[in-house]
Amino acid sequence: MTTSSLLRRFYRAMQKRNPGVLFHGDSARPEIALTFDDGPHPHDTPRVLEALAKHGIRATFFLIGHEVERHPNLVKQIHQSGHQLALHCYRHVPFPLENASTLKGQLDRSRKSIADACGFPPETIRHVRPPYGFFTAKTLSLLTEWGYRLVLWDNMPLHFLQPTAWTIKQLIEPTHPGSIIVLHDGKGHGAKVAHILETVLPQLKAEGLEFVTIEQMQGLDSASLLANTQ
Repeated sequence: MTTSSLLRRFYRAMQKRNPGVLFHGDSARPEIALTFDDGPHPHDTPRVLEALAKHGIRATFFLIGHEVERHPNLVKQIHQSGHQLALHCYRHVPFPLENASTLKGQLDRSRKSIADACGFPPETIRHVRPPYGFFTAKTLSLLTEWGYRLVLWDNMPLHFLQPTAWTIKQLIEPTHPGSIIVLHDGKGHGAKVAHILETVLPQLKAEGLEFVTIEQMQGLDSASLLANTQ
């Protein structure tokens, strides 16, 4: 049994044990979700957007609230480019270290800032990826109670710590139908990530994989998310 098949089994098992968490999409569909954390960033995010536009890729951006407040026009640019907007955090602190009222206030504030920048209802922003992927059963219970959906991943190469060639290999070889990939468009990683995308995107497309947003992977759209809150 290959490492990739073992990982697929692991994430399926994790998803069954934590039905409120998305680790992986449907492996029977030739779809993968490309996602970005830690933006928006005034230098990095535009480079990533340019690479995505060149290859006709829609992605999902998990944004940091205080950066959204600093760069609302950039958030609007991400939205107008056809990408899904989601929440990472307000400040990059593990959710279990925040008390419940503070965490809820930060998430609600962050999604309102995103919605105000783009002109749509904040209730349509439901997907959340916690910093470092850290969460507890209590965290998951609270997020579910507040109407949020927790999203993790099955492929996050450490592109910010290692040679680019390693990252490219780790994106090409283990990626398979249903994969959720994480890269970063903040903290000075933009140029490196854009180069990685220029290399990886054509190869993954040549394998017959279709890039979708997290909403699309779950068979959702903004209208249905809004309807579910009413």
